[in-house]
Amino acid sequence: MKRSWQERRTERLLMRLAAATLFFVLLFTGLSLMTSQANSEHPAAPSASEQIVVVGSGDTLWNIASSIRKEGEDIRHVVFNLKQRNNLTSSSLQAGQSLIIPAE
Repeated sequence: MKRSWQERRTERLLMRLAAATLFFVLLFTGLSLMTSQANSEHPAAPSASEQIVVVGSGDTLWNIASSIRKEGEDIRHVVFNLKQRNNLTSSSLQAGQSLIIPAE
């Protein structure tokens, strides 16, 4: 039995809607996963070339960066890298806080 033009049209429309829905679900899931990992509060575990330092009373990010920077390296770049590696939104530190820094 031959299907009518109306039935074929309806079938194609339903297939397109199903494909579009699947596409948007996959897109939303992928973006959600990327966002959740990018906004993680805790930085990834330190690698073999990094170490953990516990912030002492009176320590500043600038002082810590000064103690680990290589000769000739811009201190601002080191501070930026420390903030980025440790997911810090400001330069404020608290005594007892752990920071991941590159090993010397």
